[in-house]
Amino acid sequence: MTAPVVAVLLSTYNGVAYLPEQLDSIAQQQGVSVLLHARDDGSRDDSCAKLRARSDRWPSLASIAPSPNIGVTRSFMELLRTAPEADFYAFCDQDDCWFQDKLAVAAGTLNGGKDPAMYCSNVMLADAALRPLGAAPVNGDTRFEHLLFENIAFGCTVVLNRAARDLVLQREPGQGAVMHDWWCALVVSAFGRVHYDPVPRLLYRQHGGNAVGQTPGRAAQVVSEAGRFLRNARRFYRPHAQAAEFEARWGERLAHDRRRVLRRFIASKESLAARAGYAMSGPVIRKRPLDALVARALILAGWY
Repeated sequence: MTAPVVAVLLSTYNGVAYLPEQLDSIAQQQGVSVLLHARDDGSRDDSCAKLRARSDRWPSLASIAPSPNIGVTRSFMELLRTAPEADFYAFCDQDDCWFQDKLAVAAGTLNGGKDPAMYCSNVMLADAALRPLGAAPVNGDTRFEHLLFENIAFGCTVVLNRAARDLVLQREPGQGAVMHDWWCALVVSAFGRVHYDPVPRLLYRQHGGNAVGQTPGRAAQVVSEAGRFLRNARRFYRPHAQAAEFEARWGERLAHDRRRVLRRFIASKESLAARAGYAMSGPVIRKRPLDALVARALILAGWY
């Protein structure tokens, strides 16, 4: 039997300090054939030189150069659109370290198929030196109704089968999408199946340059989230913009019950009375009761 082919989609941005360890871990993947497809999002460091140095293993890296800076979500969507033909498509950050069975487990879970399917897993949080800190606190609820309010998919763990990749590319998101991983999980949960693996399959490095970070332990997570909220309250929690984007792109194709849930949430921002009504009795599904309570408070304030 031939090994499944996985296109690993790597977006880099000023990540030269950690990139070599990530590239080594990709090269050490077992049970799959890896096609590394990279895009640099306007780096000002030597990220592109580090990538070109691996062209002996992945010839596609030989001519890589900085591209215009378009941000993480658009960069990954560009990678997904231009990826080589493969059985599966895996998003990849520049600063983690993958366990050797990461892609093989994902491919075995998805197992091909004609229906859209997405795999994601938990991660082992690690410090800048890759010392493990503990697994991330994640609720593996893959229902569309949950994903409207909360993302469970770390982008660095996401693997799409070909049907899911084609589905996502049918209607690419605009600026309303919060992140590429959350958007993909929402689309696939609506029209296919999302598989969540509770076992960590990589070391998720935490450092000052993370686009999105995590902290081990509930108390530390609360402190971290409070800091993010104080820095920019109106950008802290943005599921409403993403829901409106999803309605514009996919609304007419949704099953009736899901579209009703989606439209009720979108309509909640039309007035103070609508926000108050939704905050009091609308469905808000998050991993912890306190998180749901915070979401309801943000809905009431109009900061969602």
